[in-house]
Amino acid sequence: MLGGTLHQLIRQGLFVALAFALAAWATGCKNDGPLSAPLNTAGASPAMPSPAGAGTASLAEDVAGHQLPNSPSANAATATPPSMNTAPATPAFDAGSPDPVAASAGPKLPAQSPAPAALPCDVSAALAAHCQPCHGDPPIGGAPMRLSSVDDFQRPASSQPQLTVRELALMRINDVVRPMPPGGALDVGARKTLVDWLSSGAPAAPPTAAECALQPTVPAPDARDPADFTPRPGETCYEFTTHGGQTIDDHTRFSIDPGELNEQFYFKVPWPAGSVATSMRTRFDNVRVLHHWLLFTTARDASAEGKHESVVGTQLGDIAQLIGSWALGGQTYEFRDDIGFKLPDDGMLNLQWHFVNAGSMADSDGSSVQICTVPASQRSKLLGITWLGTEYIGGPIGMPAHATSSFSGTCRNNSGEPITIWAFFPHMHKLGRHFGAVIKRADGSLETAFDKAFDYANQIHYETDPRIVLQPGDEITSTCTFDNVTDAPVPYGGQTAQEMCYLLAYAYPAGLLENHVISLIAATNTCW
Repeated sequence: MLGGTLHQLIRQGLFVALAFALAAWATGCKNDGPLSAPLNTAGASPAMPSPAGAGTASLAEDVAGHQLPNSPSANAATATPPSMNTAPATPAFDAGSPDPVAASAGPKLPAQSPAPAALPCDVSAALAAHCQPCHGDPPIGGAPMRLSSVDDFQRPASSQPQLTVRELALMRINDVVRPMPPGGALDVGARKTLVDWLSSGAPAAPPTAAECALQPTVPAPDARDPADFTPRPGETCYEFTTHGGQTIDDHTRFSIDPGELNEQFYFKVPWPAGSVATSMRTRFDNVRVLHHWLLFTTARDASAEGKHESVVGTQLGDIAQLIGSWALGGQTYEFRDDIGFKLPDDGMLNLQWHFVNAGSMADSDGSSVQICTVPASQRSKLLGITWLGTEYIGGPIGMPAHATSSFSGTCRNNSGEPITIWAFFPHMHKLGRHFGAVIKRADGSLETAFDKAFDYANQIHYETDPRIVLQPGDEITSTCTFDNVTDAPVPYGGQTAQEMCYLLAYAYPAGLLENHVISLIAATNTCW
């Protein structure tokens, strides 16, 4: 049942209506590939083709994206059988690149293009830390251009062709209303490096400059290559793919108009009853337009299978449980050893994608979500997700302009049993700076459970080590800190110019931490 008094429900109901009316007013509120189908149990013939390559678009310089995980393979599964090979993705087209579809009447010798002018090492380091998570090669999540070489800064800016990218970048770094990076998150040293270099014309590094050293990424134990979607022995994997039509057998690409869009795709539960998830992975197609996905259960009936619809971003009117998520920069969820994620036995699923198309033309995407499963009898600990945090971010008006603000929510373990937190996944938007969580034990003592700076372009989950155990009567308070550098209040909402304060707790036994308080996102597995 819903928590809180009748007075609270009435107040929250009015807040829901007002908040989403404001969100819709403020914002003005399709892919080639298979839909939901099992890949196979390892070694068997797959039941579906692979998604096609990425779409492209010309974008404006106003929206940041995310960084894909790039861990090298370690202890990867056996090689993909030929029948499971994925077609190579189409490289994202950039205004400064040669026309990718230019044809030749006959064989030609390869063009000898000079190497891009090298960036000075200090500039390269600043760009890598603060800009290239979105403006890499290829740019992703709505970022319009790459910022990987000196040449990239000398091209005309697509949104303001009278300016070069260098000139526009200098303006945006110093823009207190719409800064880049989002929220103006540059430390003093990086800001000085970039401003000095851009102001001097963005010169190349001297020919004698040493190469900038890059630290290799160290994979986690038992990590899979992000490009390897091969089921492990004993697993059966299923994919849920975006598509343009309204039938389950449609294989067209989903078209995305300029702006931000939340689109919900409906699928039947494909796995047999009594299955648990061993991993949740994203097969990226057009990374330029991806912001996040959320996978919910839904009360819709089987007639909705294959259909999709645009929504504000809430599950109001539905009976929805969140069972999976990914956001900018996030990595694969691998549930190892004796842990499995609890899945519904039957019914329907709602895969909600948040797309960001910052261009002036329609774009498209064919990304998919893969969930691998085993029988529940193979895992002794069953995980679930509980929403911690708060949806009160200064009320309907929002957090004040030109101010640092913090907002908190408290969840109490009323289950009568110990609850183990396996991982935390914090989620805010561009003004988010820090996320913390403190446990108040039943004896009154305090313990820090989570304490991390927040990076909009790298929204990862943090596995707890050692595991955090909430005893009966313990409370956990989650706190978001924002720096609103804009000239206007910023309220709660699903658009990237609005804000959220969620700390998803992956915990077992599944469901014990929830108190089912009504929420704006309208998922039922909440606690605050």
